[in-house]
Amino acid sequence: MALTATATRPVREDILKALRIPHALVLETSFDRPNLKYEVIAKTKEPLKQLGELLKNRFANLCGIVYCLSKSECVDVAKYLNDKCGIKTVYYHAGLAARQRVAVQKKWHTGEVQVVCATIAFGMGIDKPDVRFVCHNTMSKSIESYYQESGRAGRDNLPAVCIALYAKKDFSRVVCMLRSGQGRKTEIFKSAMAQARKMQQYCELKDECRRQALLAHFGESLNRKDCNTVLVLVTIVSKPLHQGKLFRCQLS
Repeated sequence: MALTATATRPVREDILKALRIPHALVLETSFDRPNLKYEVIAKTKEPLKQLGELLKNRFANLCGIVYCLSKSECVDVAKYLNDKCGIKTVYYHAGLAARQRVAVQKKWHTGEVQVVCATIAFGMGIDKPDVRFVCHNTMSKSIESYYQESGRAGRDNLPAVCIALYAKKDFSRVVCMLRSGQGRKTEIFKSAMAQARKMQQYCELKDECRRQALLAHFGESLNRKDCNTVLVLVTIVSKPLHQGKLFRCQLS
């Protein structure tokens, strides 16, 4: 049995070929997550301040993930959110010792901290149901990565928001990282570049529906009118604060 969450049709065909089971029974479900809202926000000249205000204004006291491109970015963002914004935040990356990573996950899962700033090392096995937002501080390397990482929001099927903060120079940062990891001339690098360009195109969409674009990447079609439903996140606060409840509202 071969299991995967974000494989496009060509990748699925490659898997069957590699495993030498070309006639295997393939079972698949829709990639659509109706409870997730996708947004791209242009970065300002003060991106850290922008991120802090975004989290305080829209996601106060709610659980979330901020994905960063590098280990140093994780540390810097977490420090800013803690020191300047008063948001309880921890950072997570592959450079931490195993014991430290476990401790960070525990603090976040138990609600001791609100936000975890992480690289893609924060992935497998992360299944916290009440993640209300996933914010990418820098664009992902591919649509597949973005879909998988943003998909850690709203596992309880309640409304959640997936935000990509984007600036044109982010693409250059991603290219530099790919180049240092793969070299310039390999087929792997060329493929990674093509995927990064698709992610850049997603971030630069103007009038198109982002959900429609994501589903199209995975070979699904979606009628634009089905994106007109607005999911509103409402927090009903009682005492103590952590007893707030989430409700799904639908507006036409």
